[in-house]
Amino acid sequence: MKKITSLIAGLLMTATVCTAQEKGSEPKTIKIDDNFYCIDDFSRQFFFIGTDKVLLVDTGFGRVDFTARIREFSDLPIEVVITHGHVDHIGGLNQFGECLVNERDFSMIPEDIKKKPLEDGDKIDIGNFAFEVIEIPGHTEGSIVLLEKNKKILIAGDSVQEGPIFMFGDVSKFDAYIASMEKLSKFKKNIKTIYSAHNTISYGPEYIKYCIEDAKLFKAGKIVPEETEVMGKKRKTYKGKHVSFFAD
Repeated sequence: MKKITSLIAGLLMTATVCTAQEKGSEPKTIKIDDNFYCIDDFSRQFFFIGTDKVLLVDTGFGRVDFTARIREFSDLPIEVVITHGHVDHIGGLNQFGECLVNERDFSMIPEDIKKKPLEDGDKIDIGNFAFEVIEIPGHTEGSIVLLEKNKKILIAGDSVQEGPIFMFGDVSKFDAYIASMEKLSKFKKNIKTIYSAHNTISYGPEYIKYCIEDAKLFKAGKIVPEETEVMGKKRKTYKGKHVSFFAD
């Protein structure tokens, strides 16, 4: 049941979240910095070219031939890490057959994909880039972010952005989300730029505080929701001062 709910959750999120790519357009590869690229395909994927390997973060809906895209820039081996198990982040995993992912989202990953567990504090060092894994349950139970302290960048998946951030169903928990954002705020001195999978591509570290503040407003019942019909069912969007949430 949990896996089915998670699948529906991802589809609903896809129908409601506005991203940089227009429907039907060709996915774009964008250079962000030296050896740091984004593939924009409704949901963004990021890849980093190290000295030892290429790290691909998330695999979107699977519309992109990731190996072909990355081979335009590097012939190094490709390793895949998943920020969380929603369908718009895991769609291309069949191109690789395995991924690094937090164990609490294992049930959201197809059974034929080999899953290598990631835990809080794990390091992913590819040469040129060394990421620390930070567990931030809330958006899903196994959501993570990747922090590169030397370059002061945070790859945030869906959890830090203007939204609407998907927060309903049995895998999304507001109390856990708030606790995770408060945990993440302790790393602010190590963050200059936050990169998100949806909406605006990058944010400043102040967006962690905005996520906390507006999630607390939601919990306190201080945001009047707007109703939207999605896939034949009415859902509510809660717009805070900076961040909005898509919730029951």
